Amino acid sequence: MSTPGTLTAALNFVPSWWQDGAEKPTLDAQLAGLVKACGWRGAGFVWPAEGMVAISKAVQGATVLEGNVPPEVPDAVRRTKAGEVTAFYSVANSSGRVFAPVMPPGRPMGLLWADHVTGAPWTEQDRAYLALTAKMMERSPAVAAAIGPVIDPEKLNQRLGDAAVIAGRMAHDFDNILTGIIGFADLAGPSLAAGSQAGKFVAEISKVGQRGIVFTQQLHHLSRSAQVKPNPGAVSAAVLKEEQRLRGAAAPNTKFEKDIAPNLPSVALEAGPLQTVLGHVLENAVEACPTGGVVRVSAEQVELAEPEARSYLGRAGAGAFLRVTVTDTGTGIKPEHRKRLFVEPFFTTKVRHRGLGLAVAYRILFAHRGGILIDPVPPPGTGTHVRVVLPLAAARPPAALAGGQAVATTTVGG
Repeated sequence: MSTPGTLTAALNFVPSWWQDGAEKPTLDAQLAGLVKACGWRGAGFVWPAEGMVAISKAVQGATVLEGNVPPEVPDAVRRTKAGEVTAFYSVANSSGRVFAPVMPPGRPMGLLWADHVTGAPWTEQDRAYLALTAKMMERSPAVAAAIGPVIDPEKLNQRLGDAAVIAGRMAHDFDNILTGIIGFADLAGPSLAAGSQAGKFVAEISKVGQRGIVFTQQLHHLSRSAQVKPNPGAVSAAVLKEEQRLRGAAAPNTKFEKDIAPNLPSVALEAGPLQTVLGHVLENAVEACPTGGVVRVSAEQVELAEPEARSYLGRAGAGAFLRVTVTDTGTGIKPEHRKRLFVEPFFTTKVRHRGLGLAVAYRILFAHRGGILIDPVPPPGTGTHVRVVLPLAAARPPAALAGGQAVATTTVGG
């Protein structure tokens, strides 16, 4: 792609990535068109799904080959996750192969690669174009059709914020109604004969009212979940409290395994919101093992480069974080259900649930500049692998308020 005419054709191809496409062959056609426009020998897109798998590979002449993963992929993943814009490798029968990261927000990083024909060496201009193309692919309908929905973190937060305003108002009104129902039921109970049918009916009314209060409390949590709490929190204490709470609800043979160092740094979420986030994740893990299993929790300090930080759904950026990983040995999330997580903010498959848990956790993480990533456990294992990254209290940036402004916070020791 060294001649002006080839560069013009390649640049003219860029808008085609935004064309609508609902079927996987659309990505094949896009890659074939890219190869033709650039005069490359071949190009491909590699996406991590239970290991690095070639979603599609196109070569000159629009011939499409499936399942071919370039041998340089593992090292290219390492280099681009570390922050390299493009990674070059010498390849036989070509002028080399270059990889560029494709980073859809809230999804694992993929790779776009291309081979130059022999005698046409890669230039800085060529590599910059490949990086630009990879950037365009991040929101391409053709790519989304191949890998599943791509979620815009800002738009998701806005949708949840709008719902939270309505939830708060509804919760307040329902609180008043339920307080009256429970109050009069409790007053009527003692006036009825012990063990009478009427007494049982009134007692049942009180129980139903109490269940309604639990639901309105969840609505209140959603309404307040974007509030930034400046005091630091301890992950080990939050995990311990939630483990104690959930042991009674877990199947008798459920085993909790923890790998949490006692000297981990504090995170930039105070105890209440921190416990809420980890509580929802742990509760989902426990419920995923209805007949028993293993729930593993680990925590470690990590340094995230920008490409890896973008793979988390939320507002995590490059820097130091505490990563909490929760893995269960349950049946896992069905692929058709995974595609609806967060895309439908209140989606749930659980009876008597309203899908508020992940919505609340996401809003808290977004407000505090954290993130969440949910993946299936790689075969031959089963279950779900959830990673939550929490910013350290010692390096807290200004946190976002619901109105989009920022507030400076002061680190408190402890």
